[in-house]
Amino acid sequence: MEKDKNQIDGKYIKTPKSLKNLWEEFSKKIWKTAVPLVDTGYLYWEDKNRIFINTSLWCEWKCSYCYLGKIWYSNKEITEKKKTAEEIIQETKKIWIWKDTLISLWCFSECRDEMNKPETIKLIKYFLQQWNQIQLSTKKEILSEEIEEIKNLIQYEWQLVIFISSATISKWETIEKGTDSPEKRFNSFKLLKESKLPIVLYMKPILKWKTIQDVQEYIKIIKKYNIQDIVVGTIFTTKIKKEKIPFLRNNKLFYNEETDEEKIRNTLKSIKDINIFTRSSHVMKKYKQKHKEKK
Repeated sequence: MEKDKNQIDGKYIKTPKSLKNLWEEFSKKIWKTAVPLVDTGYLYWEDKNRIFINTSLWCEWKCSYCYLGKIWYSNKEITEKKKTAEEIIQETKKIWIWKDTLISLWCFSECRDEMNKPETIKLIKYFLQQWNQIQLSTKKEILSEEIEEIKNLIQYEWQLVIFISSATISKWETIEKGTDSPEKRFNSFKLLKESKLPIVLYMKPILKWKTIQDVQEYIKIIKKYNIQDIVVGTIFTTKIKKEKIPFLRNNKLFYNEETDEEKIRNTLKSIKDINIFTRSSHVMKKYKQKHKEKK
């Protein structure tokens, strides 16, 4: 009878672990118990599983539902300030950003406007090579040359997820002034699917009596581009609620769900083979889990 390699004199023993494996286990234990508290505007890291990154603290668009003025980021002294990707990267090196930390790019500006776009590309390239999962949302059309610039740096499937934002289709010129038209934005679905990059329809924020008027148009877009993941997202307001937003410590903004959200979700459920979420973070957790299961 062949001797069990894990037995000595009939007794089972634990297989010795390499120093590398021991260090990784120790590091994870330390990281999981750490309580990071970083809040500079450019970086927000309160939850060890996710960090929010901005290189500027203002937005050139004129969306009617913008929350920047409610958190003092419309002040000229602040809005004229910006940081380079290199400066942001150096700041992240001073804190312990684990490769399991989700990188959420831009919550205080449009990540792909003319001012931020070069820095966005640099940050994406850097964090892709660090193996971090990255999410970004945009109201601008994704261009093929942008994908070509980064696609060879993607380390694994579902590492980079792009959310195409839209709160309205019929009234975008008045509600989302200055942004790309929904038609241009939605062109990105075809390009990203051809590039095999995960992409999400980000219906956020749901505006009372407005977004719901376009629900049939959204259904046409979902079917046209075979979109599988949709977020029906909640507006941020100063009205105090139980759930605060995840990138401010001062409790100035809260999720304020509209009754239209549930109506929209129920209507979208008529479409086969789609996934409907209430938070972008839920989408990212789904993709992260799929990656773990595939390894």
